[in-house]
Amino acid sequence: FEVKFADKDNVEHFAWQTSWGVSWRLIGAMIMIHGDDKGLVLPPKVAPMQVVIVPIYRNDEGKDIVLPKVNEIEEKLESLNIRVHVDDREGLSPGYKFNDWELKGVPIRIEIGPKDIEKQSVVIAKRHDGEKVSIGFSDIEKIPLMLEEIQGIMLEKAQKQSKENTIFISDYAEFKSRIEKGGFFNSPWCGKVQCEDKIKEETGAEIRVVPFNSEDTTQKCIYCGEQSVSIPIFARGY
Repeated sequence: FEVKFADKDNVEHFAWQTSWGVSWRLIGAMIMIHGDDKGLVLPPKVAPMQVVIVPIYRNDEGKDIVLPKVNEIEEKLESLNIRVHVDDREGLSPGYKFNDWELKGVPIRIEIGPKDIEKQSVVIAKRHDGEKVSIGFSDIEKIPLMLEEIQGIMLEKAQKQSKENTIFISDYAEFKSRIEKGGFFNSPWCGKVQCEDKIKEETGAEIRVVPFNSEDTTQKCIYCGEQSVSIPIFARGY
């Protein structure tokens, strides 16, 4: 359709398109799975900003001490292909900035003030678990590894949560009882739309996905009792 967009360098490219709404569904799932009461918690691989640096100073003297080192760290991270941003906004307290970036879900926040420079170190705050650690200037180059570790931890946590909330149920009475508590249910299905419609009408649950290799003719449909063709995942939508 000749649909194009201009990138950050104002160069035109053709758009990559799909028509099944996957983008907003994936974004919504990511927010709901990883987010907390403070706001977004973004996996490093998809975070627009992977690291934010918050310089801390009280006066111009402190500013003159801190900003050159901040710029040096920014350049170092950029050379390591890290998406980094320096929050040098005036008139806002460090605490306000910390909360602002926690809300936006940036995976790593670097805090640096005059006292940190004296100790040749910075404070690292991790968004996914709230941990704060102090590292030396020479360890800045380890931040890409930290981001990889955070990515792995978040994936493992999400997979564990999904596994713990997915169960196999072949009895319809049990299905109706359990669905009230939420969760995901692997249940045999005969392949008939009428059965899925009845299940949705009576329980509010419907087929969310038919996993690869889920074909199964050894079970009985959870609703009608006929031979199953697969074991999809049923769940309610909210």
